Amino acid sequence: MNRALAAWIWSLGVVARSYRTVVVLAALIALWGFSAYQWLGLPESSALLLFLALIWAVVQLLVSTVLVTGTVSGAGEVAAIEGSRLPLRSLWAINRKNFLNALIFFLISFVLVWVCGAVFNWVNEHSVEVASFLTFHSEKAVSHVPIEEIYDVIEALLWIVLGGFLLSFFLALLCGGWRGAGAQTRKLLAGCVFGTPFLTNLLSVAVFDGMAYELANWHPIVAPGFWDYLQMIVRFSLALILISAGVLFWSISLARLQLSKQDPLREG
Repeated sequence: MNRALAAWIWSLGVVARSYRTVVVLAALIALWGFSAYQWLGLPESSALLLFLALIWAVVQLLVSTVLVTGTVSGAGEVAAIEGSRLPLRSLWAINRKNFLNALIFFLISFVLVWVCGAVFNWVNEHSVEVASFLTFHSEKAVSHVPIEEIYDVIEALLWIVLGGFLLSFFLALLCGGWRGAGAQTRKLLAGCVFGTPFLTNLLSVAVFDGMAYELANWHPIVAPGFWDYLQMIVRFSLALILISAGVLFWSISLARLQLSKQDPLREG
C-alpha cells in the first residue's frame, strides 16, 4: 500500500508539472468530440455523403489511435525513467510498430466493450423480472428501483475493472509486444480485480471523472445571455481539463506500478 501511495503522489506531481500537456490534451479531446458530433450529424441523403462520412470516421479512428498511443506510451516512458513531467510531443510521438499494434488492439477492444455493453443492458432489462420473482417468493412487495441501483453500482465497478485491464494490457503491449502482454494477461486481470491497480482505477475514475461530472452538471444562477454562455464555456473547459488530467494520472500511475527502471517502453 505504501508503494501504491508513493506511486499516486508521484503521478500527481508529474501531472501537475505537465500542465501544458494537460491543457493541449483537453483541447484535442474537445476537437475529437466535435469531429465525432459532426460525423454523426451528417445527412444520409446520398451515397457520396455516406462515403465522406466513412472517410471522416476512419480519419477520427487514426487520429485517436495516434493520440491515445502517444499519451500512454509517453506515460510509460516517464514512469520507467522517473521523469519529472510528460513532454508535450509525447501526445503524438509514436512509431509504426506501436501504431499498428495499437490499431489492432483498439478494434479488438471496441468489440469487447460492445459485447460487455450488450450483456449489461440485457441484465438491466431484467430488473423488473427479478423484482417480481422476489415479490412472489418473499410475499412482500419488492420494488425494481433498488435492484436497478444495485445493478448500476455493479456495472460501474465492472466497467472500471474492464477499463483498467485494457489500459494495463495496452501498457504491457507497448512495452513487450503481443507475446509479452499475453504472458501477463492473468496477472494484469487479477490486479485490476483484487489488487492495487483496482484502487488506482477506482481513484482515477471516482476523483477526476467524478469532479468533471459534477462540474459539467453544475449550473450557477447568472444573468441570461453573455454571462450564462461564459459560465458554461468555463465549466466545460475545466471539466475537460480534469478529464485529461485523469487520463494522464491513470496511465502514469498504472505504468508506475507495472514498470521498473530496467523495463522502459521499447521503441519497437
